[in-house]
Amino acid sequence: MRIARVEISNWRSIRSISFEPSQICALIGPNNSGKSNILSAISTVLGRDWVSVNSFSEDDVYRRDPENDINILLAFDPPIDYRKYKKADPTQIASLSFEYTRYKIGDSKGRRRLDQKCYGLDGKPPQVLSKAPRKGEQRQYEPLVSIPSDVRMDVPLIYIGTNRSLKEQLPSARYSLLRQLLGDINEELNDPETTITVPGGDAGEIAVPRLDRFRDLLTSAFEVLRTESFQQLEESIKRNAIRQLGFDPDIDPNKLDFFFSPFCAMDFYKALDLMVREGDFSISASQLGEGIQNVLVLAILQAFAERRKQGAIFLIEEPEMFLHPQMQRSVYKTIREIGKTNQVIYTTHSPYFVTVPDYDEVVLVRKDNMATYVKRSGLPATARRREKLIKEFDPERNELFFASRLLLVEGDTEKLALPEYAKRLGLDLDLAGASIVEVGGKRNLLEFARIAGSFEIPTAVLYDEDSSDIEDSTEESNYNEKLEALVDEGPCYALWSFSKKYEDHLRKAIGEQAYLDLCQKFPSVSKATRARLIAAEDHTAIPAPIEDVLNWLVGES
Repeated sequence: MRIARVEISNWRSIRSISFEPSQICALIGPNNSGKSNILSAISTVLGRDWVSVNSFSEDDVYRRDPENDINILLAFDPPIDYRKYKKADPTQIASLSFEYTRYKIGDSKGRRRLDQKCYGLDGKPPQVLSKAPRKGEQRQYEPLVSIPSDVRMDVPLIYIGTNRSLKEQLPSARYSLLRQLLGDINEELNDPETTITVPGGDAGEIAVPRLDRFRDLLTSAFEVLRTESFQQLEESIKRNAIRQLGFDPDIDPNKLDFFFSPFCAMDFYKALDLMVREGDFSISASQLGEGIQNVLVLAILQAFAERRKQGAIFLIEEPEMFLHPQMQRSVYKTIREIGKTNQVIYTTHSPYFVTVPDYDEVVLVRKDNMATYVKRSGLPATARRREKLIKEFDPERNELFFASRLLLVEGDTEKLALPEYAKRLGLDLDLAGASIVEVGGKRNLLEFARIAGSFEIPTAVLYDEDSSDIEDSTEESNYNEKLEALVDEGPCYALWSFSKKYEDHLRKAIGEQAYLDLCQKFPSVSKATRARLIAAEDHTAIPAPIEDVLNWLVGES
């Protein structure tokens, strides 16, 4: 099961958004843009045992405007099968709607209420049997006017927030990682074919169902708890219950029996805690610091991936928290593994948790005029395009998704030199949220520009008109025309060029002799490093159009 469409309006910073999350979906945006609000809206209606009007507050309403009503609609693929009665045919529920609104008339006018509705594939309330089917009776139907609790329970949602509290993932929490994992183990325990070997007296060792053995041992353990006070309590409850039902407990003591029973195996699993032992000292892991709790939550997440659990919906806030780069890459691999059979929607600030080849999995989250909005790429994600991007894969290029403004350059020479010119001009690229991304050659500029432009990221391209990357002059001329045509494709594009390759352009700008002197000053270094060192020289001229490009990059032109 997966969420196929999300529609949210008037929820916290969200005025109105609608998008279709992919199987693996990364929500990317600056702080306070509304990423977490998207996940919180979903978890509020699906990630708890019971949702009611008290699950919301006026602080959740967009701009706290009493005239605004919160609407959250989630569509599912495949639809949820619901049976009001066991022998009834399943009714398909395609989407669930939650509206935090107000009574419009009557004594309750103005008071908040929560309307919960189901919709079928046709967008209308589904029809269900009005009463249990009986043989020989004509079946009668009625619209399903609310959301049955069974329907919400059928959506296996797991939420991992920025508060990496281990308690929220222990089996005692209904919507937790360990509850999901131990649920499968409990099913295995209930299988009669799952046996354990026990002493069988004269028969030697015999195999018995593991569940039967558990019950026998639990019953024996329970007898230890049945102290005199415990039995008196049990007897008191029994006698008072019989009396209130109209019987005499002295005359009819066996009319009804009430007694305590030890819990079932799943209840036992639910009561488990995760402990940490160091030497002779043991403590609940939930009492440890946030760092170790985060490690354990991620370890459970990786165990989930290893067991190939299917059909769950994960909401994860900032999986990169507390992790060094190598571990970030490891956790991202875990997310991709889980995403093969489960849906994962997560927020991130880390380029280690997105890749340019999978740009179709990215949803940019931005805020404009105090309201959150989202943007997905409309560029077709063809197999050919993806293979080309995989060939040019470089983790540093993933930074383009996080840029408020983006400059694409051909290679390392420009990437290293331009930040030095920015320093000399007093321009802070990082403070402006700007990124310079090299694309591995001139031939890749167009592809990367179109990907960035498809997200409406303001994107500039700086290229060499006569580069060494394309040998055929006619082919290069045609490619230059395609680059120049970018500015006609949308207002987010800007374009600058060097008449020759960067080194020749620089030589001409600062003068032949000055260039040769600087090359002698910085011998035995790479071409890209020499360009950076020359750019850092205060007395050298800044070649045109670099100053214009950098001013654009920080939003000053």
